[in-house]
Amino acid sequence: MASGLSAEHSGNGLLESMDEADQIALGPHLRRITVEKDQVLIEQDVRVREVHFPVATELSNVMAFSDGRVVEISTVGSEGVSGLAAFLAEAPCAWRVTVREGDTVIALSASALRKQVVESPRLLKRLMLLTHDNQSQGAQNAACNAIHDSTSRLARWILTLCDRTGREALDLTQEEMSVMLGVQRTTVSAGAAELKRQGAISYARGALRVENRRRLEAAACECYMMQRTRTDKLGLAPGQSMLEPED
Repeated sequence: MASGLSAEHSGNGLLESMDEADQIALGPHLRRITVEKDQVLIEQDVRVREVHFPVATELSNVMAFSDGRVVEISTVGSEGVSGLAAFLAEAPCAWRVTVREGDTVIALSASALRKQVVESPRLLKRLMLLTHDNQSQGAQNAACNAIHDSTSRLARWILTLCDRTGREALDLTQEEMSVMLGVQRTTVSAGAAELKRQGAISYARGALRVENRRRLEAAACECYMMQRTRTDKLGLAPGQSMLEPED
C-alpha cells in the first residue's frame, strides 16, 4: 500500500484536475489500495470516514433493502470520488458504495479532504460541480427507469460503465446487470441477446465485450448522450477547465 502519491499523475480525473496547491496539500495523505469486486467501501447510513478516488474501476452506489435486495442508483468512475454528497453535508451516507470491478482506488481520509476544502474555495467549487453532476445522473436514471425499455437502458449502462472504467471488455453477470437495471434476470437475458443480435456486444459466461460502439450507442436511449453531454460541459475531466459562473 503506497502513500504520499502524486495527485497529478494518479490516474483519477478529479485529483489530476485539481489546482497544484490542492494536489500538493493532499498528496501526502493519498493511499493507493487494491479493492475486490463487490467489496463494500462505505456502508449505508454510516458517516463517511474515508473517500475513494477510482482509477481503473467503477464504484456502484446502491440502495439496500431489508429483504436483501439492492438497486443501483448511480455510479462513480475515474472522474470522481465516493461518498461526496454525504461528505459535504457531514451526514451519514444514504446509500452503500461497492466496487463494481476489482482494481485499485486511491483512498483519502475524509478529515484531510475536509481540511483542504475549508482552505480552498476552488476545490470546494469543483466538488460542488461534481455533486451537481451526481445529482443530475440520479435524476436522469430515475426518469430513464420510468419511461425507457430495458434493452435501451442496458445499452446505456454498458456505455457508461465503459466510459468510466476505460474498458470495453467487462466481467458482468446477469445478476449484476439485473441490479443495475432493477429488473428480473430473464429481462436482462433478453436484452443482452438482442444487443448481441444487433452486433453491438458479445456476451458469454459473464464476459461482455463491446464489439461495435456505434451500434451500441444507436441501441441506447437518449439518456446516455444527455448525461454525457452535461458531464463534459462541466469540465471535470483532466485537461479541461471548470465551468465558470456567468456574470
